[in-house]
Amino acid sequence: MHKVGIIVNASKDKDLAITSSIVDFLEKNEGCPLLTEEISNGLLKHKYACTEDDIYNDSDFIIVLGGDGTILSVARETYKSEVPILGVNLGHLGFLAEVEVKDLFDSLRAIFKDGLNIEKRMMLSASIIEKDSSKEFHALNDIVITRGTLSHLITLNIYINGEYVASTNGDGLIISTPTGSTAYSLSAGGPIVSPQLPAIVITPICPHSLSNRASIAVSEDDEVKIDLLNNRGDAYLMVDGQVGYKLSGDEEKYAIIKKSKYKTSFVKLLGKTFYNVLRTKLTEK
Repeated sequence: MHKVGIIVNASKDKDLAITSSIVDFLEKNEGCPLLTEEISNGLLKHKYACTEDDIYNDSDFIIVLGGDGTILSVARETYKSEVPILGVNLGHLGFLAEVEVKDLFDSLRAIFKDGLNIEKRMMLSASIIEKDSSKEFHALNDIVITRGTLSHLITLNIYINGEYVASTNGDGLIISTPTGSTAYSLSAGGPIVSPQLPAIVITPICPHSLSNRASIAVSEDDEVKIDLLNNRGDAYLMVDGQVGYKLSGDEEKYAIIKKSKYKTSFVKLLGKTFYNVLRTKLTEK
């Protein structure tokens, strides 16, 4: 029996009709759905209620109903347990989602028949070193260092493997994985990178310069250091656009960003490639 966690963005499946249909499918196909208490109450399926920790640790795989933001939030909870995620697109672009709603049940039948096909995606770790403390974060898409809303432009010094490379003065920097290359990095002018390419992409945000505007792609084994010394006002470190950490502007600090020891696992459908998804997304109106 497959234990299948279901995490749903209730604002996108407002009447829980899609979630209910998945539960019905699992009941008819020897699957055991694992639901949060809120969703189980909404569906009157109390016997499937469990904690989110149980879902993230006990599921054979997790169906995530929502957009890329919902998938990112689940990825941040599952990377240590390596539970695979099957993203179902209820959003707009949906680069992280593997299936559209119309194909969901054919996809589940294929998974139940043929087993799970897993793809592991690179993540980044970011360590913030300040005067008396350090913090560590992990991201699937990107680590962004950006100025505060009312702050001046910030100057950031970029080092690769300890060697000074460049400085950028502007709204900040995006350091992305190949997976994150289709997110904020793309909108800031960065390249689209295949998730199979072992690389880290550094893209400036609105640089206040007529030169030094290009992205830099480095090896996944390189260590990126961002020096935040002596900037006026506050800056922020953002993890996948969802978790923020305030970097006060009155003390020395720097960020060390490199490949994480963790990876995010995704359920992949046979015959569906990154380029197939890219072609579809690039031609959508």
